[in-house]
Amino acid sequence: MKTHNRRMMTLGVAICAAGAMALTSCSSDQQSGGETDALEVLSWWTSASEQPALDVLLDGFSAEHEGVNVTNSSVAGGSGSNAQVVLTSRLASGNPPDVWQTLSGGNVEAWVRAASIADVSALYTPEVTDALPDAVVDSMSVDGKQYGVPTGAHRANVLLANTAVLDELGITLPTDDTTLDEFLADIEKVSAAGATPMCLGGKDSFTVAGLFESVLLAHVGQDGWDRISNDRFNWSGDDVQAALADFGTIVDTVDPQSWSMTWDQAATSLAEGDCAFEQMNDSAYAELRAAYPDDAEDIIAVAFPGTSDTFLAVIDTFVQAKGTVNSANATAFQEAILDPTVQSDFSVVKGSIPVRLDADVSELDDEQLESVGAFRELPILQSISYGELVSPAFQQGFFDAVDSFVNSRDASSFAEILVDRVTGDRPGPAG
Repeated sequence: MKTHNRRMMTLGVAICAAGAMALTSCSSDQQSGGETDALEVLSWWTSASEQPALDVLLDGFSAEHEGVNVTNSSVAGGSGSNAQVVLTSRLASGNPPDVWQTLSGGNVEAWVRAASIADVSALYTPEVTDALPDAVVDSMSVDGKQYGVPTGAHRANVLLANTAVLDELGITLPTDDTTLDEFLADIEKVSAAGATPMCLGGKDSFTVAGLFESVLLAHVGQDGWDRISNDRFNWSGDDVQAALADFGTIVDTVDPQSWSMTWDQAATSLAEGDCAFEQMNDSAYAELRAAYPDDAEDIIAVAFPGTSDTFLAVIDTFVQAKGTVNSANATAFQEAILDPTVQSDFSVVKGSIPVRLDADVSELDDEQLESVGAFRELPILQSISYGELVSPAFQQGFFDAVDSFVNSRDASSFAEILVDRVTGDRPGPAG
């Protein structure tokens, strides 16, 4: 039916390359760099909402370090997969960027296990840790030390809806209290009216897996997530089978063109009224607000049905290459990211929310303020589809199992495929 991008497969390869490099060039946590006049930052932020947000971080650093020449090595395309290809090559050749973008949790741990990134625990002063939720600090930590800094949080368990489409069809708008059964019924109503219920950026594998992840969360809740985290979850159990059945029902209503769309193209399709709903983290709403402000007026974002009691977080993170000669500048850049003012300014542009609880949120829009409330009041969970709760190998297995189900609708083999991919001959650290 389609071919998904494999961003995390390239991350696994990159980590293997990093490990090889580490054996020859990075044998300790001691950074070799001192005061220099250079800093290189690699990211995949190039879209209408992302690039200006990255500029906020770069400008925040440059304002205090005017003599440093900053190289922005952002790599466009593939929702990060192209950036990982570049990073793989540079790690293998022993020439990594000074700082690069990743995600929290399992991604950070994988880089640590590959001995590729520096310990930045010194940045986590009592003032900083007191201002961060414990879950965020934990997601940056391995064996009690911190290795990355968070820029902000997006909520992954989000449903976007086009109010104009639903109003025209006479369908009640979803709220945070909408149940999964009610949502499934609304999808049937949209289909019965001859309209397309769902848009999906199916070209990006994390969007397809993210849709299933939200459905799964609606079935298993925080308790199930805790069991996944502690490797006590039954992937062959009734909860997974029920979630796959509901996921299949939703996938059946996806716009066929969605399988060739990226996540941002799918958001644009939603805004143009080609469908009624889209499941995506709330960066899609921010992208529409930045690129198509008029179309974004018809879009609302609510908690994915059945998951309003949790905040499934996507936390973009910057890590520092171990042994870089520009370590002082890399550390200063990471320190700037942790500044509450920078976090506030960044979130205004990016559409995320600050992870620092003392950051000023007065300039955020209503959708972001609702997200702030949820982030500060609800349990913060890590995402499977963004590789935060699990290792890169497990994430890839999750992608493959979801992809196989979409193509075959064989729910009985889901767990088998997941386990096979995680324990088989796959690149990247094992879970």
